[in-house]
Amino acid sequence: MICYKKDVAVLAQLVEHFHGKEKVSGPNPENGSNMFKMLIIYAHPGHDGSHAYFLEQIKEILKDKQQANYEVIDLYAINYNPVLQYSELYSAGRREVSPENLAFQEKIKAADCLLFIYPTWWQNMPAILKGFMDRVFVSGFAFVYKLGVPIGLLKNKKAAVFSATGGPRLYSRFFVKDQSVSVLTKDILAFAGIKARGFSVGSSSKLTEVNKPRLRKIAEKTLRYLLDK
Repeated sequence: MICYKKDVAVLAQLVEHFHGKEKVSGPNPENGSNMFKMLIIYAHPGHDGSHAYFLEQIKEILKDKQQANYEVIDLYAINYNPVLQYSELYSAGRREVSPENLAFQEKIKAADCLLFIYPTWWQNMPAILKGFMDRVFVSGFAFVYKLGVPIGLLKNKKAAVFSATGGPRLYSRFFVKDQSVSVLTKDILAFAGIKARGFSVGSSSKLTEVNKPRLRKIAEKTLRYLLDK
């Protein structure tokens, strides 16, 4: 079998991408600050439940720690259109990216870390977030194919994913294997080269005084993961 040098180089990249220990840097010096730059994508139509409370805890902790500047993209509040257009279908040779989505790509590139907050519906993320991933994390931005194999382009970034479910935590963890979280952490973010970790809580259909301490604890744990250098 003939082996070309460029093929060897690509294979080495693949080994590092899928099996190597990804180095995740601290704050990007290009940001002109020692502060982390965090982008939060919030995908829940409500602002008075468990997910909203989790987001407020994140904001409160960040304010106290003064370790990161953050921006929130509230997909429902901005009425984001999740429907992929034919002109955007890269697999058909169409590579149009709207000005709005180009702006989101720039924010993602500038961020040191990402935080996704969304509910689990039908053991998956809401359609609005799936459409955001389809339209923003596109070929040429989030990944490329070399020798028919995908290479992630968004390395040296961390991401955390938080999702609450209405059912018991044991069911989500052991029966469906946290599918709604792993589809984003493993199937999308890791595919794009991003080191990602999921955080979940169950029995959270309503925000109660019992749930609040749990949500605060998970928020603290989430930020320790994201801001650890």
